[in-house]
Order: sequence, then C-alpha cells, then structure tokens
Amino acid sequence: MKILFATGEAFPFIKTGGLGDVSYSLPKALVQKEKLDVRVILPKYSKISNELLKNAKHLGHKEIWVAHHNEYVGIEEVELEGVIYYFVDNERYFRRLNVYGEYDDCERFLFFSKAVVETMDITDFKPDIIHCNDWQTALIPIYLKERGIYDVKTVFSIHNLRFQGFFYNNVIEDLLEIDRAKYFQDDGIKYYDMISFLKAGVVYSDYITTVSDSYAEEIKTPEFGEGIHGLFQKYDYKLSGIVNGIDKSSYLLSKKSHKTLKANLQAKLGLEIEEATPLVAIITRLDRQKGIDFIIDKFDEMMSLGIQFVLLGTGEKSYENFFRYKESQYRGYVCSYIGFDQQLSTEIYAGADIFLMPSVFEPCGLSQMIAMRYGCIPVVRETGGLKDTVKPYNEYTGEGDGFGFKQANGDDMIKALRYAVTMYRRPEVWKEIIANAKKRDNSWKEPAKRYKEIYQKLLEN
Repeated sequence: MKILFATGEAFPFIKTGGLGDVSYSLPKALVQKEKLDVRVILPKYSKISNELLKNAKHLGHKEIWVAHHNEYVGIEEVELEGVIYYFVDNERYFRRLNVYGEYDDCERFLFFSKAVVETMDITDFKPDIIHCNDWQTALIPIYLKERGIYDVKTVFSIHNLRFQGFFYNNVIEDLLEIDRAKYFQDDGIKYYDMISFLKAGVVYSDYITTVSDSYAEEIKTPEFGEGIHGLFQKYDYKLSGIVNGIDKSSYLLSKKSHKTLKANLQAKLGLEIEEATPLVAIITRLDRQKGIDFIIDKFDEMMSLGIQFVLLGTGEKSYENFFRYKESQYRGYVCSYIGFDQQLSTEIYAGADIFLMPSVFEPCGLSQMIAMRYGCIPVVRETGGLKDTVKPYNEYTGEGDGFGFKQANGDDMIKALRYAVTMYRRPEVWKEIIANAKKRDNSWKEPAKRYKEIYQKLLEN
C-alpha cells in the first residue's frame, strides 16, 4: 500500500502548529508500526534550515500550467527516520517571510496542489492514496479528477475547521481554471459569495477524517461547524474521528526527581522555590479559542487558591499585556514568558504540577497528552480531543488522569481548578492521579492502525 501524505508543514522542517507534529509522527508510525510505504510531500519554504536540507537530492523539474501561465516546479528528496520527504521547489511562491498569510495564498497553494498531482513522473511514486491535510491541500481531489486520474483515492484530514482558505470567487477563472457551473455551488466550493478550499476537500475526497471522535460529532453542529455543519451531516457516511497521538521519542523523561525539576524551573523563572505550592502552567497560542478570556476573568480568584502560575505563549497583544501586568502584580508567583522556547516548554511540562487547558473548542490538542507523559496533570474543558484524551478523576473509584469541566465559562473552570488543587494537597491521591496519567497510552499505535483500516477499506471499494 502506497500513501502520499500531502501537507503544508512537517516537523522538523517547518512547523506553525499541531499539523506540523502530526505530519512528522503519523507517517513515521505508519511506516514503522504498520509497514506501509508512506511518503510526505510539502513546499520547500525558504524558512527551512539549510542544515536539514544539506543531503537533499534533486529528482528533477518541469513546468506546469498554473493560473494561465507555465510555472517551474522542482522536486527534492530527503530521507529522515525511515520516511521519504519530497519538497516542492518554487522560489516565487515559497521564498517568503511567512508560511501562511501571504497576499497570494490562493495561488501559492493551488500551485502546490497541482504540483502534487503533476510530479508523480518525477518522484516515480504513484500512490494508491493521497492523504490531504487542511485547506492548503484541499484542491488535490479536484485536480486529480480534472486530470482524469481515478485510480488514486483521497483521504482529507481536518485539523482545525476554523481555517478554510476563503477567497473571492473571481479566482475560479483567474487562478483555479475550473468550471464555475460545475464547482461553484453549495454542494461544491461555494461559501456564500466566496469560495472555500476546505469544502473542496470535504466534497470531492473519498473519505474525511478529523482529529478526534468528539470533534467529528461537534462539527456537525451549528456551534462548531463554522457554517458548513450541514455538509458534515450529509457526508457523515464518509467521516471518522481519529484522535491524534504523540511520538514518545520526542518527549524523553528526565532521571531527576520531580522535586528537583520543579525547583530548577522555579529558580529559572524567578518564582519562589516552594515545593508545596502547586505550580499551574499553560503553554498556548494567546487566542480566544484557547479559553484565555476565562483565565483573565478569574485570574485573581485563581491566584487566591494559593498557586504559582506560569505562561509560555504569544498571540493577541491585549492578552500579552494582561499577563505581563499580572507578573508585575504577583512577583515570585506569576511568570509570563511571552514568546516560545522549545527547551523551556519541556522544562515546564516536566516541572509543573497542573496543566491548564480551558479551550472554547479543541479539535484534538497535543499539549494535554505531552503534559500527562511527564506527570503534569491536565485541567481541561471537555470538548473535542480534550474530552477524548483526559478522563476526569473520581475520588471514590480512584479512576481518572485529570480534571474536566463542561461549560465554556470561567466559573466552571475555577471549580475544576479548585478541585484539582484540593486533590494536590492530598499527596497519596495526587500520586495515584500521576500514576494513572503516566499509564495512559497516547502513542500513535492505535491511531495508525485506524488510518490503515480506512486506507484498506477505500482500496477494497
């Protein structure tokens, strides 16, 4: 079985979010655990370090027709940890300051989608299935059909429905060069007067997945469906949720005790070194989706629980400024690290006691699983992947590996956090919760198996 995994990003080459992690760890799991021939294809961004591409082989190049002109496309190949990566080379489209968010993203990613379809002769790899991911690759099913390639099936994975690739509909003739009457309709790429790339993936792919079982149900509702919930109700027969995993080899545990790791972290962050004080952490993009408003609303009440608080993240300026102010107000008990630091994030997961993740919605989320790996206990809103990966603790049965709350508001969040702090102050109970969290299998073993089953069913039909 040959799978081509098409993505806008893949760690360690380029990463802006969870998709980058999945595009690295899922193909690796499918190759190593399920013995499939999976290869990854992504743009060759100028932001990718030369060190990572120093052993790249140039496989070939050609010109392809894009937006009414011929455009150069080259293919380079790198092997990493048993997985072959193909890089689509075009400096006009990918030598940019940003990975996404450029003025011509429509043309950039329709070029990428066309290049995936048009360069199988250069790679000499014709897949049985192209596994597309998010809006940046969502036109691939259309261009396969336009080229008359019907023996390659497509799976389309939605990692975050909020980002759909919306563009003015004049691009149908100006850039996409597809039949307006055929495709610009409600059961097509039409989104009001705009077009949605993501709808192309939903409508024209052979199968749809999203990144948790609960999120697959949530996107069928007006609250979470981002205006196309009816489409997911219609295509329910070809939709599954498969919760993401984490690659444990990326998160190695220290031989030092938690007491030492916590004290080291407190010293590094300028916090009072207090072993008995629960250290609550949040590592996040500062965005409304992540429930930051609940934290702001209840911040002083949260601190009155007798905790320390550390934030690592960046995002909306008003949020950044709030947390900077709170650090100055609670010296020695609050640290707001505005920015991102991979090494520091690992130290926080390993040294903190409680990981707070009060998301308004969360398709899957990886942070809660990484935290559990280190024995940092998650407090989450029960939505999407957070609901699927964290089992609320039950003090009567001793079951559970975290704490949850159902309603999207600060009052319910603070209740859950207060309960977690209460359990933290009962050391024997807390040890039990940590043991439960560390036992949980959040690896790619089961998700990889489920993807393989979907691939097999597609090829049998």
